[in-house]
Amino acid sequence: MFIPDREKKVVSFKVPRIAFKAITFGVAVSVIALMIFSYDYLMILQEVYKNKHLSIENKHLKEQIELFQMKINAITDDIDRINTFENKLRSISGINKFKPQANEKKEIKKNNNQSTLFLPKETILNDKNYLDLKKLYEQKIASDLGQANAYIYTKEWVDLSKESLSFATKYAFFDFQFSEIKKTVKDIEVNINELDQFLLDRQSFLRSTPMLLPTKGWITSFYGPRKSPYAKRIKMHEGIDIGARASSNIIATADGKVTFSGKKPGFGYIVKLDHGYGVETIYAHAKKLTVKHGTKVERGDLIAKVGSTGYSTGPHVHYEVRVNGTPVDPLNFILQ
Repeated sequence: MFIPDREKKVVSFKVPRIAFKAITFGVAVSVIALMIFSYDYLMILQEVYKNKHLSIENKHLKEQIELFQMKINAITDDIDRINTFENKLRSISGINKFKPQANEKKEIKKNNNQSTLFLPKETILNDKNYLDLKKLYEQKIASDLGQANAYIYTKEWVDLSKESLSFATKYAFFDFQFSEIKKTVKDIEVNINELDQFLLDRQSFLRSTPMLLPTKGWITSFYGPRKSPYAKRIKMHEGIDIGARASSNIIATADGKVTFSGKKPGFGYIVKLDHGYGVETIYAHAKKLTVKHGTKVERGDLIAKVGSTGYSTGPHVHYEVRVNGTPVDPLNFILQ
């Protein structure tokens, strides 16, 4: 019923019960449909936001992978420099012949401004280890996408799957290079340790070489045949005699170990040092001994005092160098 103002006639009409129910049902359905459509629209907006977020995330991931690749290239260049430096040290020290043959063939190549350790990119892409890594990464990505079995087909004709699975190539390539770097670093470490041990042995050998005179003074008798002041006949003088002031210091001419410290007929008070490598030195006619048997000494350490004990004509040091038990001229070793 419609009631107008004042004189106008009242208008009334009847709505059939079935029509009223139909209208009510239609309104209810419309409200429900609107709610469903609104919910779906919100879900679509959320998915759009997620897709946008994932797109940005993928972009950052690609940039990060490229950054990691640049860092790998930089590490490769560093390894190359270390390898070159190691080769120089080997050349200087003369141990190139001990270098493992496998490393001599290794080199760092660059293709399209992209460094790869020892193998060109094309070779890596066909390498069995690389292909196995790529397959594992594809399976992992497909499993996360819910395409554990179908990814072999979807990666060819579904753009989203193709884009997601393309990361498997990057991951596998990066992983392969990282493994190669680890192997190379391990090889270099082994080579450096070998070089270090060689140089330590060389340093030890140099420290064990008698390069000094055992006391400050002047040489009064050289190595070789001479007329003995006591026997009055020509005898082999197996060392050198160094005249010096009594009680002057007698020092070890190289690193070694005292094998004898005491008195012997003819030599008086004597010290014997074993330097390793078959080298031995003898210091005779001392006035006083300052080391005992078994003492380890270094080059320059005090071992005795100059004297004139035993068969001696005055204060001096009788100094011998023996190699594998055979006397040699000490002057062949002395640098100063």
